[in-house]
Amino acid sequence: MKDSELQQITQSVKEVMKMYQEEYPDVVMDRDYYPFKLTEEWGECLQAYLMLTNRGRQKGKTKNEIKAELSKEMADVFGYLLVFADSEGIDLKKAIEDKWFSYLEEGRA
Repeated sequence: MKDSELQQITQSVKEVMKMYQEEYPDVVMDRDYYPFKLTEEWGECLQAYLMLTNRGRQKGKTKNEIKAELSKEMADVFGYLLVFADSEGIDLKKAIEDKWFSYLEEGRA
């Protein structure tokens, strides 16, 4: 993913968050909001994963429906991670390059 693509996705997520704030003005979206929502959404993602892997109740859903739900929950996790990083002034592309991809460079040396 190119840097500009990640920035555009982040901007689009921020636009959705702005729409959400306008629709629900009583929701306090302070500094803690994003990490709390990220945690909530991760829990929902894990719940769907447990269902998909037969470790949780299926709730009358088919595997395809559960997989679709897992996909949606992963999108929520990713979206909240993007806006959380943005709100804290963290460049995720640079962070992953510095943390993860440095191992690739070390392995090639």
